[in-house]
Amino acid sequence: MNCCTNCFESNYINDVIFRNRTTGKCDYCNSENASIYDASQLSIFFKGILDLYEVNPANGKPIEKQIIVDFYQKVFTQKLIDADCVKQLITDIIQDDIADYQNVLDNPVRLKYRNSDVEDVIINPLALSWDKFCDEIKSVNRFHFVNALDLEKLKSLFRYFEKEVPKGKKFYRARISNTTKGYPANEMGNPPNHLAKSGRANPQGISYLYLANDITTTLFEARASLYDYVSIGTFRLAENLRVVNLSRQTYDVFRLSEIESLEEVMIHGSFVDKLEHELSTPRRKNDSELDYLPTQYLSELIKSMGFDGIEFKSSLYSEGYNLAIFYPEKFNCLDVDVYDIDKIKLEYTKITGV
Repeated sequence: MNCCTNCFESNYINDVIFRNRTTGKCDYCNSENASIYDASQLSIFFKGILDLYEVNPANGKPIEKQIIVDFYQKVFTQKLIDADCVKQLITDIIQDDIADYQNVLDNPVRLKYRNSDVEDVIINPLALSWDKFCDEIKSVNRFHFVNALDLEKLKSLFRYFEKEVPKGKKFYRARISNTTKGYPANEMGNPPNHLAKSGRANPQGISYLYLANDITTTLFEARASLYDYVSIGTFRLAENLRVVNLSRQTYDVFRLSEIESLEEVMIHGSFVDKLEHELSTPRRKNDSELDYLPTQYLSELIKSMGFDGIEFKSSLYSEGYNLAIFYPEKFNCLDVDVYDIDKIKLEYTKITGV
């Protein structure tokens, strides 16, 4: 039976299907005139994923549901899920090795590393390592750590989150203006080093360029208020960039499975999640600059690996993301537009009663 590119979220798998140069109707998601492929020929790509699971009647779920939970929007498309054909597709993919995976297909399963004994040895200490690192760099030792991070492990991990940003792509930066004249283009970039204050990624005295992927995101990041005039510079990338994208959406499940690195990323990815969370957390007026030391240290580690910057989600606008660029000269400010903030929608949460 034939599956198609509309069954999978993975570009890696879809490239394999495209190269087959065959179109037709998909037997699983029912797409017409789609690039199709014999499902049983994809077995080599799925074995590495199925091997991560073990039968767990107490805490598991059927494999077709557990994969969707564990690899949300990374393996199967919503179209396939809606067609209720996930299990059938998995079964057909591994048909030639069905005997090896019958238990996984017929019983509730869970990721092996989620076993409580493994979790105590591997996962929980990783979470604690972040806390110990943060406490030490802020309060004990600034340059020589007792609770040293495994830098080689971190470097290996960061490489899985590499992303190329193509030359010519545009990003945006906002500054609150006092008048409708706004700022000229030569004042829309990063501040000079001697004026650079501590930021989430940069230490004091070292200036990085912070950009957003669209105008809405940069307005949120600038914390524009009602009736503010906001200058927004449009920046164009002058050359290709290599960045570390801290979102877990960066890596491709099937590519990592083929090189037997998927489980490593899933286990150690919690550390990357914490780094992204800290970089994304909005700055408050009473924040101490010491709070930025952990993210500054790790940003500099990424910089030392030859990357040009870091991409991380915006916590102020859920649909946007930001870049912290180590080498601002790789961007040119094309023009500046001034905006008048004439309406703001407030969202709030009650946290205490009277």
